[in-house]
This record gives sequence, C-alpha cells and structure tokens, in this order.
Amino acid sequence: MNPNVRAHNLIALMEDLVDLLQRENALLERPRSTELGPVIEEKQALFKLYEEQVHAIAQDATFASDLEPDLRERMKDVGSRFEDLARVNERKLKLVSDASQKIVDVIADAARRASGHVEGYGKTGDSRGRPVRSAPVALNRSC
Repeated sequence: MNPNVRAHNLIALMEDLVDLLQRENALLERPRSTELGPVIEEKQALFKLYEEQVHAIAQDATFASDLEPDLRERMKDVGSRFEDLARVNERKLKLVSDASQKIVDVIADAARRASGHVEGYGKTGDSRGRPVRSAPVALNRSC
C-alpha cells in the first residue's frame, strides 16, 4: 500500500482514538457512569486496529522516507495529542482502580470484623478444642 494512503488511514484512526480518549477521560470524572462500558469496547476495537496498522507500517522499511513531509508533520501532531491523552487516561484509570480497591478493602475488613472469631473443629470434633467423649457406633453390613 502507498505510504501516503497508509499515513492518512493511521492519522484518521489516531484522531478517532484522540476523540475517544477525550470522551473516556470526561466520563472517568463522573463516578459510576453507565456510558463507560460502550466507550471501553470501542476503545479496545480501535486499539486493535491501531496495533495492526502500526505493525504493518513497521514492516515497511521505506515508509518514513517515502512519506510526504506534510503528512509526516500531521502524524507527529496527532501522535503527540494521542500520547498526551493516553497518559492522562492512564492516570485517571489508575485513580479509579485504586479507589475501587480501597472500597473493596474497606468492605472486606468490615465483613471480617462483623463475623467475629469463628473457631474451627479440633481433632476430637469439638468446636472448642476440648476432648469430647462419644459413644461407639457400629454398622451392620447386612442391611
């Protein structure tokens, strides 16, 4: 494929990713946004396409040298915006993840405290660990 066509395709895809990252970053500001699920699915699909295109470009040794200078500059500009938003997105996702983990930890700790201390059964079958006398049991195999 012509490097300029490939560059146009990659630029369009990166612009879509920039728009999507802006939307996702805004949604991450709102707790429990129901709109986040579809955005994440779209993000995964776009990143798959992005990886495929970058891999194809990496296989073309003459891509950079055959590229028109204005396209090269446009790719740099879009790439820079994309990287900046990706870093912001990474930080926001980490904050959300850390906050969720703290909530889970607090709930787990409260559940442990609420359940109290539960003793297990000892060797003798007694839950308090002291020996218990039990009557012998016999089985009749003829039944």
